[in-house]
Amino acid sequence: MYAAGTSGYGTGATSILNGSSSVITDSKGDFSLASGYTCPSSSSQVYLIATGGQTGSSGVNSEAVLMAALGDCGDLSSSTFISMNEVSSVAAVYALAQFMTPGSTAVGTSSTNITGLVNAFHTAANIVDLTKGNALTTTPAGNGTVPANTINALANIMGACVNTPGGTGVCSSLFAAATPPGGTVPSDTLAAMLDIARNPGQNVATLFKLAPTKALFQPTLSGAPPDWTLSIEYTGGGLNAPGLPAIDAAGDIWVPNAVDPGTLSEFSPIGEPLSGANGFSGGGLSLPFAVAVDVSGNVWSANFGQPDVSEHTAGGTPLSGNGFTATGLSPQYGIALDAAGNIFTANYNSTVTKLNAAGASIGQFTGGGLNFGYAVAIDKSQNVWVPNAGPLLTPGDTISSFSNSGTAASPSGFLGGGLNGPESVAIDATGNVWAGNFSSSSVSKFSSAGSPLSNAGYATPAPVAGIAVDGSNTIWTANADGSVSHLSNSGTAISPATGYLAPAATGEVGIAIDASGNVWTTDAYQNAANQYSLFEYIGAAGPTAVPLQQALKSNLLGQKP
Repeated sequence: MYAAGTSGYGTGATSILNGSSSVITDSKGDFSLASGYTCPSSSSQVYLIATGGQTGSSGVNSEAVLMAALGDCGDLSSSTFISMNEVSSVAAVYALAQFMTPGSTAVGTSSTNITGLVNAFHTAANIVDLTKGNALTTTPAGNGTVPANTINALANIMGACVNTPGGTGVCSSLFAAATPPGGTVPSDTLAAMLDIARNPGQNVATLFKLAPTKALFQPTLSGAPPDWTLSIEYTGGGLNAPGLPAIDAAGDIWVPNAVDPGTLSEFSPIGEPLSGANGFSGGGLSLPFAVAVDVSGNVWSANFGQPDVSEHTAGGTPLSGNGFTATGLSPQYGIALDAAGNIFTANYNSTVTKLNAAGASIGQFTGGGLNFGYAVAIDKSQNVWVPNAGPLLTPGDTISSFSNSGTAASPSGFLGGGLNGPESVAIDATGNVWAGNFSSSSVSKFSSAGSPLSNAGYATPAPVAGIAVDGSNTIWTANADGSVSHLSNSGTAISPATGYLAPAATGEVGIAIDASGNVWTTDAYQNAANQYSLFEYIGAAGPTAVPLQQALKSNLLGQKP
């Protein structure tokens, strides 16, 4: 039994059992912590690891390692019952994938990302019932669809090795198929599952075939999935034509709903609706397309329905009256905050408006190649970047850059790099600028000086509607066919050619990454129940500093917090 470390990612875990570093189970696998344990603190995140074990009369399997993520140490008691098995292991590994290191059972985070770790443990509890060792089909809050069949399929694959003697062909096949490209062959079942979680597009069909014909965990998949990502579909909270989301310091997800009058939806880090059945309203909201969150937790919205900007508190109370206005401000597509808390909007009239933290107008940017900018991003030098999609049927195919005070870096914007109707933009750790192209299904990369670095662009499976950089400085896109793509910083595809695809996703619009490494996307279309959806890809990305304004203030764009 361990407490997760807080001195670095994948390190620093400490045993908290009293009098011994481990206990031995009986012949049925039952165990009790007779000598008890000592919590470092009530909020310490704790987990169990089981190693080895007798597989019937076949001998000991030292390659079998299982796990259960228990969460807050203070929530445990002498009556707590835990069922640790392959299902609990899959849930724990996926939720904590970014806080573990291949080949080690240690779980740990940096001292500045405790919230991300805590939320990751809560995510594990969101998909499995630890008292029974079963995958949930619906999240405890009742609004999330859990991919139980996929979890069970992974558990069955893992169990094929666990339930055999060590050193058998079954285990060797699992370890070979789970080995990441250029990586080390895992030596136990937990390490293999971590490799699968971190490389979910690798050897999918081969891994699926390892599951026994008579699967222990049911229901399970009838055929190999497109990939091994675990995604949850959330509904409720007032979702209604959702736009580009943002994440606050607590890990809550904020989604603008592009209806008139507009609303905002808020979800907890485990997808619980926090904004009621209809969402938050007021403050001048009208067809809000995008939101940004400041370090105080206030939420700023870009409104396309009327030329104003809205501000709401972390609790959803409007602070902007009927909306903040400015001379020259027009309906907006995108919004971003700089390190000082100034607000920048990309406007329908091919301008950028700058407001201060009180909502007062302090600048109007024109020229610089601005041509129907759909998004805006701020780099570590506080420069402002806008991708120009151009008028309908006439793509702008440029990207504009301004100093924080509005001086254009180029009179006509920067060309090349495969730009073709770019509608999204993000900045990486070295200041490179990434633009998602909606017209050509690709991503473009530019240096901080505006030089194209991507030639014809890096291919994605469908038009790109949203783009984000994670804490590992890799690139994620939300695609119009419902998929998400993952690219290395050099533009090499990490995800399959078809991207990663949640079972019910149809047309992704926005994308955001939280401090636990979960990837969140909004969907433009209603599901079979006529509901709009928010999707979570569990533990798929590098943990990211949130909100983005905090990343700017701490110089952590593209870096783990």
